[in-house]
Amino acid sequence: MIYQSDAAPWIGKFVVLDWKTAPAEGLTKRPTNSGGRVLRVDHTYLYLQPFSLSPKLPSGLPGQAVSRLGLKIDEELIPLVDIDTIYAAPLDGISIDE
Repeated sequence: MIYQSDAAPWIGKFVVLDWKTAPAEGLTKRPTNSGGRVLRVDHTYLYLQPFSLSPKLPSGLPGQAVSRLGLKIDEELIPLVDIDTIYAAPLDGISIDE
């Protein structure tokens, strides 16, 4: 779990989150990851604009390296109680198309 004060410095930055989510209501939570730009944080959620494949590039072949990313329009709401770690996204050599 992290607190609002821990997440607030990441607003506007590209991050990766290690957190837990349940595949369906009532099932055990499992570790997962999400990445994107932190839009805002309140006392309950971190609002993330997730990465997506860049719309400026044709679909790649499986296993091919990605050098450009885009951002989805829809936000991902991640409960602060489920977040284990926030860290800077490793974007060396990757362009972000906004």
